[in-house]
Amino acid sequence: MGQMHFDVPDAANEFFESTRWEDAYLCGIEGVPWQSRNSYANGRFTLTRGVDTSAKLFLTCPIPSIGYRQLSTCSLRCLDSSHRLFVELARGSCYRVRVQADVWQRGGLVLSDRFDDFLTRGTKRFLDAAQCAPDDPSCVDAALEAIEALEQASNELGDLFSTQSVAYRRSRETRLSTMLAVGVLPPLPATEVTADMQSGRASNSIDEQATITRAFNAAAVRISWGEIETDSGRPNYEPADEALTACAQMGLRVIGGPVIDYRKGLLPDWLTLLEDDFDKLMSTMTSFVEKTVMQFRGRVNLWNAASGLNVAGPLGFDDEQVMRFSIGILQTIRRCDPNTPVLMSLDQPCGEYLARDEQGISPLHFADALLRSGLGLAGIGLNFRFGFDDGDTHPRSAVEFGQMLDRWGTLNAPLMVQLSVAGAPGKDAAARLPIQTRPLSPEINGEPDSWAKAQFEFVQPLIETLLSKQIVHAVVWDGWSDQHPHMTPHAGLIDAKGRPRPMLAYLTKIREEMLI
Repeated sequence: MGQMHFDVPDAANEFFESTRWEDAYLCGIEGVPWQSRNSYANGRFTLTRGVDTSAKLFLTCPIPSIGYRQLSTCSLRCLDSSHRLFVELARGSCYRVRVQADVWQRGGLVLSDRFDDFLTRGTKRFLDAAQCAPDDPSCVDAALEAIEALEQASNELGDLFSTQSVAYRRSRETRLSTMLAVGVLPPLPATEVTADMQSGRASNSIDEQATITRAFNAAAVRISWGEIETDSGRPNYEPADEALTACAQMGLRVIGGPVIDYRKGLLPDWLTLLEDDFDKLMSTMTSFVEKTVMQFRGRVNLWNAASGLNVAGPLGFDDEQVMRFSIGILQTIRRCDPNTPVLMSLDQPCGEYLARDEQGISPLHFADALLRSGLGLAGIGLNFRFGFDDGDTHPRSAVEFGQMLDRWGTLNAPLMVQLSVAGAPGKDAAARLPIQTRPLSPEINGEPDSWAKAQFEFVQPLIETLLSKQIVHAVVWDGWSDQHPHMTPHAGLIDAKGRPRPMLAYLTKIREEMLI
């Protein structure tokens, strides 16, 4: 049993309480979180795990002018004494931004005076904090000022990288071939919806299909077991059929699936009758996948075979059963439609779930095993959800987001990245997933416009990072309109009152200026 302790001075108690310390975790050199138990009492933050090797701490903190962001320390030893929490977080921010800037500058990146100013100020304040006595009240102030300046430097670095990388890509291909898809529940909207961008009163008319084609060159149509076969043995393909017909008329390429979505509440309810008979469950699943693929073969450009099998799901599979289930899905799709590429999607690609649940498989190891299976897997899907109380990915800077994509790129498989980002507060009765949103910044008030603005400001640098990566072949925005039935709460580009959120105009601009 190993414990890692961190000292939280009295001057920082209020700030620490505003962090998401319950969700903090430790990682080793492989980047896989250890399952840990977190506690905080009497100014001491402790993480308890089953090993006592060195590790990095990952903790989501509110950063002024930025919002919530996951920070990390450098690798620390497991000691009986406490590490100085905020000094170590500042050290981690300093290390990450300086090392990445040096690597990219050597590769030809041109840095800016703005970046240099943030980096100089942040480094100076970190050195001030590191040289303070542990009980000096000014130590916390210096460390927090260092973190803010260094994270602003990281933002600037990410902008410089994505801007220059995209410009380089476009110098070689005027229009990028990246698929930009919108995730929709069948059928696609076919009627006009009234909306007023300013007041929400019905005064303007939006042709939704025309708006979709201006913003996207593809659609991720949900062809999923839980939606199609609500009654055992009686699948209803009509809504999906209508959606695929509409996509063909609109000239959109189609990503079909996930055929199997392993998240709680998204499998057919009647499967609980088979959960004690794995072989029967396998044969039932195989039968559905076969019928579905045969039904839509030739109308789907890319099959999303399954989603979320790396995370502990409602059927309680062990690791062996998960692999058998995954391989069974892939084999069936490849047998029924050998000419259409197939990928498998993973939830929480950074592995946050492993810190709280002993079940589940490391996402990178799971993907590697599937790619090595020889079943012809064409790529990997990565599902990122930001701003939710369950199953979300901790908010990261664009630089760290890009580094994580590079880590996935070592598998040498094309990536499809799906983004779900909260754009409004509270529950969403029209959403399939019964989860709640939580703010991307502590400064967000309860106004929907404030949330929609934060959604755009958070996602924009991530999308620009995705477009800079040649390994990313498809980007999926999960959710068209909150007025229609949808999967993820408040994640649509059009809100529940029919008002376009800022993300819609941004994606439309990207589509018109950059993409095929």
